[in-house]
Amino acid sequence: MSQQSVWEKYPALKKIPTDRFPRHIFIIPDGNGRWAKARGKFVTEGHKKGFEAAEKLLDDLSEVPQIKAVTLWGFAADNWKRSKKEVDGLMRIFSFLAKKTIKKIQNRNGRFIFLGRRDRIPKTLLQQFIDGVESTKNNTGQIVAIAIDFGGEDQNLRSLQAAQVYKVNITEEILWDLRDGHGIIKAADLLIRTSGEKRTSDVGWLNGISTELYFTDKLFPDITTQDIVDAIVDFSKRERRFGGRNETTRKTT
Repeated sequence: MSQQSVWEKYPALKKIPTDRFPRHIFIIPDGNGRWAKARGKFVTEGHKKGFEAAEKLLDDLSEVPQIKAVTLWGFAADNWKRSKKEVDGLMRIFSFLAKKTIKKIQNRNGRFIFLGRRDRIPKTLLQQFIDGVESTKNNTGQIVAIAIDFGGEDQNLRSLQAAQVYKVNITEEILWDLRDGHGIIKAADLLIRTSGEKRTSDVGWLNGISTELYFTDKLFPDITTQDIVDAIVDFSKRERRFGGRNETTRKTT
């Protein structure tokens, strides 16, 4: 028996006009710790389950060509305040996820992008990200971006520092080039946050002036592709406004 495609599993996708899909989806996968605590497990177990959910989502969304980019925020710049045991466990999970996920992205002609600082994460993990970016840079399929040690305020500071070092006059084009991803990743069309928290945290420029927000009470380890499809369907029905203009589409990547 052949495996069903995403389009067969979730027929609601077929009813969405092409120009009503979000081109860039940004996911804040919140609630891993609470999921583990509710089950009497250490928080790392929640992160493991969360990354299993993330892997499944990325596999399924790769079948939707209307979605040009998917970004997952795995570790915020201020998450270093967590216990050393939790942070070390997270970095090991990221390394495993990077190795497995980047290979899949490469196999489906996708492109991998890393967002975040490069001076604080383990060197072996950083090299995995650098190799992933380099090995997929000529691919033309869906972009998958992973944000690790990323924060909006930190990104702004780093961009300004880089501008001073290179002594450049800031233009919009140069600002994008100074940001992580060098302009390849723009603001999200649809930002999805799990766990019931109705805030965007320090997302920075990834939450743009026209980003649509979608919140779900489910903890991230319990999130399924159906939940993301529900968010996409909800997005497709919204009347989006860009600077007062009545529009439904805009190129974001």
